[in-house]
Amino acid sequence: MTVRGIRGRMPLRMPLARAVTQALILGAVALTGCGGGPTSPPPVTQGPPAEPGLPPPNPPSPVPPVVGVTRLLAFGDSMTAGTTSAPLPFLGLTAGLPQSYPFKLLSLLTMRYSGQTIEVANAGLAGRLAQQDRQRLADAIKETDPQVVLLMEGANDLNQGRDTPNATITATVNALEDMVRDTTARGIPVLLATLPPQRPPKGEAASFVARYNDALKVMAQKKGATIVDIGTVFPASLIGQDGLHPTEAGYERFAEIFLDAIKARFEVTSSGAGS
Repeated sequence: MTVRGIRGRMPLRMPLARAVTQALILGAVALTGCGGGPTSPPPVTQGPPAEPGLPPPNPPSPVPPVVGVTRLLAFGDSMTAGTTSAPLPFLGLTAGLPQSYPFKLLSLLTMRYSGQTIEVANAGLAGRLAQQDRQRLADAIKETDPQVVLLMEGANDLNQGRDTPNATITATVNALEDMVRDTTARGIPVLLATLPPQRPPKGEAASFVARYNDALKVMAQKKGATIVDIGTVFPASLIGQDGLHPTEAGYERFAEIFLDAIKARFEVTSSGAGS
């Protein structure tokens, strides 16, 4: 009885199992067709679109260069003073007249080294001789406490001694040698400038300015001064009508030449300060 009862139920259970299996297979196919299977990629999410009309952010401002000297003394005659007229009453040293090269140099230095405070004192005095100015330079150094001296002098000496050029060149170079030696002994470097070309009427030493400049270079090398070779790179077209003094554009060129010398000698580089 028991055996028959079990055998009688078997035909009822087998169709039910097949139906369940078929239903599961159909459901899996349906899910695959709808893209809901486990292999479907996740949806891509995007941020909000950029707001139209806005400029890109500004790049960071470049860091200005740095110079190792910030107090400069420019010493010399009328070509340092920037004028051929009588000097103003002595009221303490400033950068001088706007047409002078020290004044223009201060503007160039301030623009380039904008993160620093630069001082340039103008001790140019028209009509002076280098052979008379050793003590005057010492006094100017005491007053201004410079970190570097820009020295350009000798034009008046050459023109007054034009009848004895060899002796005049020797005496003038010796006078500048004394000033270089005194200054460097105080631990102050000297940028020593050669003279620009001359022509008559006032440039009466035109024929031997180049010889003087050559002698100045030899002395500077022996005494440790840095030559600023204005005589080689300065065009005669920037000398004014009197044949001796530069035009205002010429003084601007002086300033540019001195700026190049300061950059080469004193500007701080990535490997350290200038020598």
